[in-house]
Amino acid sequence: MLSTLLLALVVSGTPLESVIPEGTVLRVVLNEKISTKMLQENDPVLFSLADDIRAGGRRGPVLIPRGSSVVARVAKLDRAGHLIGRSNIDLRVEEIVTGDQVFDGLSTKIVEIGEIKGSKGEVKIDGKIDGPVHRKRDAFLLLFPPTTIFQLMATPARGPDVVLPVETKLFVKLMSPIYVEHQVAETEPAPVLSAPKPVLQGASVNSEMYNVDELVSPVAFCPDTVLRYVFDASTHPLEVYQASQWMQQPRSGTPPRWDASIQALVGYPDLFRRLANDIEWTERLGNVYRVRPNDVKDAVQRIRAQPRVVASCASSTFQQR
Repeated sequence: MLSTLLLALVVSGTPLESVIPEGTVLRVVLNEKISTKMLQENDPVLFSLADDIRAGGRRGPVLIPRGSSVVARVAKLDRAGHLIGRSNIDLRVEEIVTGDQVFDGLSTKIVEIGEIKGSKGEVKIDGKIDGPVHRKRDAFLLLFPPTTIFQLMATPARGPDVVLPVETKLFVKLMSPIYVEHQVAETEPAPVLSAPKPVLQGASVNSEMYNVDELVSPVAFCPDTVLRYVFDASTHPLEVYQASQWMQQPRSGTPPRWDASIQALVGYPDLFRRLANDIEWTERLGNVYRVRPNDVKDAVQRIRAQPRVVASCASSTFQQR
């Protein structure tokens, strides 16, 4: 019954829908420094999504990829006065923009701010961010209450502003669900992982295992410590491509914050070039490893056990720099 329903969906091209439930907490990273001194109400504030949003937990398919643009807006802003009050800002995430979709009309609330040097602000229960107390000003007013215009003019300056440096991490709670549609092609068949001729001889495995073996064979003889980075990096094909582009340009300063596996593989230029030059193969490898990691590891051991395969790690000049 279930297989009949799935077949009908594929034939009809009906979009499939996944739900990111209410209460999900998203981690976002601020793209620029902001403060209550710089902003006004209704101004946009740009963030980037720090983690993949997946269906069914950490191993599920990616619904919204990390690095997607996150647009917040200043719903309300107040600066501290010269005499009383604290600065506060109410930021509300309204949109998430991916390469081909826009999720707008979101209902959200900030629940926490990650600690970072230079940050001045704390989240309250209603989601607003309050600035620090102006202790010197408040102490002055308690000791010497102003009674004349001269005393008012001499009162300490305005209280401190809310300040959030670039790369500040905010934790945003969804107050309503997000619905993600997946369009199923009408005539295109399900992708087959194998394309080249088999590299194994004498292997007796079913077609599913045979496809995984072919997929893994280019990197099967990499050292285990390096192979772990290869598999992890293959689950982030977009970052592999971005890192490859970054390596080909004049560089200054620190590199972008890619996944730790990609940062590790940059030190193996020949191997990294293998992943970047065939990004379709890298993505397929990552898709299989994400849902069938044990099958991929078993395939490595089968390939290594074949006596007719020449041991190599993606390149005969494999080395670390």
